[in-house]
Amino acid sequence: MKSKVYIIRDDINHPKEVIDPVMEKVFDAERWEVVLTDRARDLIETEEAADLTLFFTNGRPEGEENLSPEEQLQIVQKVRSGMGMMFIHAGLVLIEPDSPFYVELNSGRFVEHSPYHVEVTNNPVTSFKHPIIEGIEPFTVLDEHYYCQVDTTRTDVILFSTSQHVTAAGGWAHGVGSGKVVALTPGHNPEALGHPQMIQLMKNGADWAVRQS
Repeated sequence: MKSKVYIIRDDINHPKEVIDPVMEKVFDAERWEVVLTDRARDLIETEEAADLTLFFTNGRPEGEENLSPEEQLQIVQKVRSGMGMMFIHAGLVLIEPDSPFYVELNSGRFVEHSPYHVEVTNNPVTSFKHPIIEGIEPFTVLDEHYYCQVDTTRTDVILFSTSQHVTAAGGWAHGVGSGKVVALTPGHNPEALGHPQMIQLMKNGADWAVRQS
């Protein structure tokens, strides 16, 4: 039986033309049923269950307001009930420090990024083993380096990203109720998002997030 994944993507800075071809490499059609949308509210409004959701953008297309705390809590509850969740790059934007997405779900949020594209080296942690970074080698790409606020008391940092500006958390993962959450900060452009190591990170993250512990 296929697992259903909702992929929330497509805005002016992160167009579907960049994201969708990479998703075809991440999600094998024999294993996954893929639903593509630019609206986070589609996840709330559908009556069909999702096994996994990816936020590549904030999911608020032009003309729509930000998700309210009540709407965020509906998504948090889906994760607590067993849905996996992945936040990739711009999916970490517009998460407020007092919001359910930060306090109860992701434990991380975008704060700032490098003023221009820079070389970013992404290093998996070596102090412990985690399924998401199994087989992942350090990789360097020209990318928009994200700096995030991460509550390390509520998550495991699994990747560090280093540029000329700073070393920052590049990936983290944890459980929320019966569900699992993964965040990865690389991926602004085709080079970064489509790098073989980044593709493998997303594959590993998706498999881990839907695996029942």
